[in-house]
Amino acid sequence: AIDTILKVFRKNKKPFGGVQALFIGDLYQLPPVVKDAEKLLLDNYYNSPFFFDAKVLEQSPLVYIELKKIYRQSEQTFIDLLNKLRHNELEEEDFYTLNKRYDPTFAGKDKNYITLTTHNHKADVINADELRKLKTKLFEFKGQIKGEFGDKQLPTDMILQLKEGAQVMFVKNDSSPEKKYYNGKIVVVSKINGEEIYIRFSDTNEEMLVAHEEWENITYKLNKETNNIDEDVTGTFMQYPLRLAWAITIHKSQGLTFEKAIIDAGSSFAPGQVYVALSRCTSLDGIVLHSRITEHALHTEARIATFTMQEEKESTLQHQLQQEKFKYESEKLISMFKWQRIMDMMYEFEEITLLSKSLPEQAEAVGFAKLLIDKAKEQKTVADKFIIQLDAILHEMTLTGNTSSLKERLKKGISYFIKLLYEEIVVPRENYLKSLGGKSKLKKYIAAVIEIEGKCWQKIFELQDCTYDEGNLFDPSMKLKKTVLQIKTAKVEKGASSKESLAYFLSGKLVEEIAGIRNMTVSTIEGHLAEFVKTGELEIARFLSIEQIEKIKKTYQSSEERTTTILKQLLKDEFSYGELRMAINHLLFKKEI
Repeated sequence: AIDTILKVFRKNKKPFGGVQALFIGDLYQLPPVVKDAEKLLLDNYYNSPFFFDAKVLEQSPLVYIELKKIYRQSEQTFIDLLNKLRHNELEEEDFYTLNKRYDPTFAGKDKNYITLTTHNHKADVINADELRKLKTKLFEFKGQIKGEFGDKQLPTDMILQLKEGAQVMFVKNDSSPEKKYYNGKIVVVSKINGEEIYIRFSDTNEEMLVAHEEWENITYKLNKETNNIDEDVTGTFMQYPLRLAWAITIHKSQGLTFEKAIIDAGSSFAPGQVYVALSRCTSLDGIVLHSRITEHALHTEARIATFTMQEEKESTLQHQLQQEKFKYESEKLISMFKWQRIMDMMYEFEEITLLSKSLPEQAEAVGFAKLLIDKAKEQKTVADKFIIQLDAILHEMTLTGNTSSLKERLKKGISYFIKLLYEEIVVPRENYLKSLGGKSKLKKYIAAVIEIEGKCWQKIFELQDCTYDEGNLFDPSMKLKKTVLQIKTAKVEKGASSKESLAYFLSGKLVEEIAGIRNMTVSTIEGHLAEFVKTGELEIARFLSIEQIEKIKKTYQSSEERTTTILKQLLKDEFSYGELRMAINHLLFKKEI
């Protein structure tokens, strides 16, 4: 999906629309969760549910590099053990070392151990059982949802049950400047006083009052006025950022770090599950096993193993890097002289000029737009020939390594095309925009043309800022500076649109005819005329009968909500919005409501 969108909007058929992509992740952790119904559909199109079998990556194979430095663990014995487990290469001695940590009766009381288990129901049973064992009073803290916030999105329980002495885990990073806790930090509830929850940090013995936290459900929408993506908070969830933490699932533990953990991974069902559980811990001494680690519990995904075997040697990478660098620089240089974007801008200018009904002397304006298209076509013809020359010089460079010929040609080409674009397209259109100053009803049109003008300047800046081999190709002292255009249009008198509709109506035109003439909806014209019903300048009898007005009046007075939308529903769409506004305005003028 990302590949498709980038290709469309960047107008570039290369993978990801020519954008360089970097993927970071640990392939040996838990695989993507694919439901049976989804698998049936995806299997028809994809070789696997893994990212590397996406169609775009089949076209453009990845360069695989493994990062070797480990940050969570420092004990070399434990690190070696995890690496063997990761690749399913455990030997008999390794199983023995691991299973020395086996103690099925260990409970970890008062030592802040968390149990990592394979299934949700196991974690829920452990947490409920441990909470029940505490002799202290049970408290319930109800979360608050505003707007839309689905049950599956909740980071903790809607009704959080806690007791003093309960082992809990923070489920959010501390948003205060103190940063006292992080997502996954395990603490104990030390005191509950009404709605106040206090916890104690085992490492410092410090007590802290826990504050409510808020989570937002965010959707993204296109703002058509600004052409930007706006965040829209559709709902919020407020609750204490805690959850019972005697146990959680291995899936939920991904990304977390624990100093002490009881691991029950004997029923592991997913590739990488045992590895994820063990690698959450900082040391082997901090691990207690509630089930033995056997070969049966280990699952390695063969497709992941095959993919990771592609890791490149450092010498190969250096050679490939130089090749790709030259290829990237070459494509970047050639793309600067691809003139199709300029052509598209000229066609866009012609289109908005054709659609602007309020544009004075539209025929002349359309003719001017076509002239710019012709200029852009001529420029594109020259640019296409220049690209062929560049391609030949670049090919020669791969044989000789001499860059002087390329730099000289680029310098001349950049200066030439900047001059063409500026003198033949930018300046004429800026003069055209200035000629529209003082004319009314052109605000949107002028804004659209200025936006296109900005894109032309972007091309000029791209050419002016071009570098090769860390050197500028255009003399900085010769750089053009963008003209800031401030085109003021004549202000339309307030209410002028309504008065224009009134003038047509008084001249004998029907509402439908006026709507056609003014390219507006019937309801809009009725709304214009309703304003003059309210002032008494138009009689209601021109639009509605006495019986119709009485019917609307009766419904209006009996309704608790008196919006035109509610009235329209109550009257079963017998009247249009405009007719309802007329009736209400008439009754307001007569002071009958």
